[in-house]
Amino acid sequence: MNDKVSVQVVTFGAMNFAMQQNYVPLVRSVTIKNNSDEEIKDIMLKISFEPEFAKPFTHRIEVLPPHTEIEVSPVNIIVSTEFLFSLTERIVAQISVQLLCGEEELVNVGDNIDLLAYDEWSGCYIMPELIADFVTPNHPAVSGILKIATDYLRKWGKDPSITGYQSRNADVVKLQMAAVYAALQSKNIVYNNPPASFEKAGQRVRLPYSVIEQKQGTCIDLAVTYASCLEAAGLFPLIMIKKVTHTAVAALKRKLLPIV
Repeated sequence: MNDKVSVQVVTFGAMNFAMQQNYVPLVRSVTIKNNSDEEIKDIMLKISFEPEFAKPFTHRIEVLPPHTEIEVSPVNIIVSTEFLFSLTERIVAQISVQLLCGEEELVNVGDNIDLLAYDEWSGCYIMPELIADFVTPNHPAVSGILKIATDYLRKWGKDPSITGYQSRNADVVKLQMAAVYAALQSKNIVYNNPPASFEKAGQRVRLPYSVIEQKQGTCIDLAVTYASCLEAAGLFPLIMIKKVTHTAVAALKRKLLPIV
């Protein structure tokens, strides 16, 4: 080991199944700097993982001039889909970065990364838009809600067809949304705290089929469930996250959102 070369590794600090499926890079970049007065030839960069949730990565640098830094990007690391999907609890993994010049080891550093459970949303600090990955319009449980929605449309004396935007009529679209909402109300879903988790940011998300079958969920769970049903109906929902007080949330539950 010596200090003539330094390495900086940039990661998101966390990875889960949703991030992997959306091609979020595990390692964003690796910067290598030659701090010496001499050029260094034939450098081999090696990145490995413990546990082996991703394939080892290697990259060859032919020459690194003195007092120069280069950035290796993109760092195309292949992460195991099966490994991430199998996680039911968060684990701390390690990324090891090694620089070799022939038989000489120039650098050997490590960093921790959190591997999140497959149903864990990373929250508003790391790609909040990933909440959309929990919208699952093709699950049979969601289809059951649409069937109930058609019954409500018929009960209201309207066309029971779920046609999305085909009618080009805003009132018809609103009726479909209202029918889906009423169908969810009929399930008597109650509010329940998120599943047990030890994260300081984000939370575990109950998938829509679980909300419908277990008749319980958080605000996020219910928003994702409603969005799943609208998506299945051919509508395009938008999930918005806003910070509100507990008093405001309680008022919404009582007056506006009886399914919560």
